Amino acid sequence: MSEDLVCQVEPQAREETFNQREELRSRCAELYREHNAELVRRAYGKLHSLPRAKDAVQEAYVRVFRLNDPPPIGFLRAYLHKTVDNVAIDWLREETVRRRDEHLVLRATEQPSPTPEEEYLDDELRACLQAAVSELPPKCKLAYTLVELQDRTVKEAAAEIGSSEMAVYQLVNRAYGHLARALSMRGWQR
Repeated sequence: MSEDLVCQVEPQAREETFNQREELRSRCAELYREHNAELVRRAYGKLHSLPRAKDAVQEAYVRVFRLNDPPPIGFLRAYLHKTVDNVAIDWLREETVRRRDEHLVLRATEQPSPTPEEEYLDDELRACLQAAVSELPPKCKLAYTLVELQDRTVKEAAAEIGSSEMAVYQLVNRAYGHLARALSMRGWQR
C-alpha cells in the first residue's frame, strides 16, 4: 500500500521540480539578456580586462544561482551587481597577494653578486674543504661524497657502499665532525 502512495506522489514531485528548473532557466535567460552587458562593463571598470570581466560576471551568476533561495526578481539586479563587485574585488586581492608572494620568493632566491673579497673567501673556503675531504678515510669519504655532494639518498649510498643505512649515517656524521675540526684549525669560524 505504501508503494502505491510513493508512485502516486513521485510524478507530481518530479513535475514541480521540472517546473522550478524551467522557471529558473527562463529567469537566468532574462537576466542575461537584460543585464549582462551592464555587468561586464562594471567588472571591466575594476579588472581592466574584458576576458576577466566576462569571467567575473559568469562567476557572479554561478554564485547567485547556487544559492538555495535566490533573492526575489526585484532585488536580483542589485544583488548581481553587488556580487560582480565582490568577485572582482576578491580577484584583485588574490592577485595582489600572489604578486607580493612572487616578489618575496624572487627576493629570497636572488643571489646578489659577490664582492671580490667574498669571491676570494669562497675560493679559500672551497680549497680548505677539498683538503679536509681528501684527509677522510676512504669509506667515510665515499659516504660523504655520495650523500652530500652527489645528492644520493642514504639508502642508495648504503647499497653502493655495501653497508647499512645506519653505518652510512655514522660515516657522514663522522665526515662532518672532521670537516668542522679541519676548518676550525684553519681559522674558519661557524
